[in-house]
Amino acid sequence: MSELFGAYTASFLHGLSVYAHVEASVSAQPADTPPPYITLSQRLTADGLPFIVGLAMPADAFYAIAAGYSGVCLDTAEELAVDAAGELFNVINGHFSSEMRARGHAVSIEEPPSHAYAAPLPASTVLRCDTASPFGTMHIIAAQEEFLPAWTQPAF
Repeated sequence: MSELFGAYTASFLHGLSVYAHVEASVSAQPADTPPPYITLSQRLTADGLPFIVGLAMPADAFYAIAAGYSGVCLDTAEELAVDAAGELFNVINGHFSSEMRARGHAVSIEEPPSHAYAAPLPASTVLRCDTASPFGTMHIIAAQEEFLPAWTQPAF
């Protein structure tokens, strides 16, 4: 799973740059930051196994990626920002699925993105990559079990 996560992280950072116009890079040290404002999650399968991916981020990063993807400032439009960020997540994950299929891996999107206004639940099976951006530290996450609280809402 860690090899797949490495490929996912690279693909995600590329997609963030291309589709949302937000530059982020892998952070050398774990970030000592406040809990994320929002966490997005989407269930994929990779070669028949669950591969649940997520992005936990502060409010500034959330609104920056939503605005970067939609082309409109969404700082006061929470619901539209959630829709834009969820759609961006879906596009990036679809691109990742295509990349992995080209490499001989069967990766499929199983469900639409979900979100929670909270940090991901701690779990020993979670892989996390801290990324630095001009809008704060974001955490790219992967696991084989859902890491959002049970009251998670669909992103759109």
